[in-house]
Amino acid sequence: MTYLILNSVFLASVGLVGLLLIKRLPWRAIGLATLALLAMTALFDNLIVGTGIVAYDEALISGIKIGFAPIEDFAYALAAPLLLSIVAELTKRPK
Repeated sequence: MTYLILNSVFLASVGLVGLLLIKRLPWRAIGLATLALLAMTALFDNLIVGTGIVAYDEALISGIKIGFAPIEDFAYALAAPLLLSIVAELTKRPK
């Protein structure tokens, strides 16, 4: 299984739950957090991949890169703010 397929399944699952909770989630905050996390991911993933600290099997990545970082590295940055908001919404106590 490639990272792209794994990420697609994960992102689709998180996105589907996000759509189910569309009216209950703080979308502006999710968007801002996602942008910040994408920027930090671009910076730090390029540093760790560019310096050789982390390497990827070329057969398992799509070949699309932002700098040195494969596009698949950005899935976590896309999913984390939404997933955290979903968990917070589903676990909060009723008032």
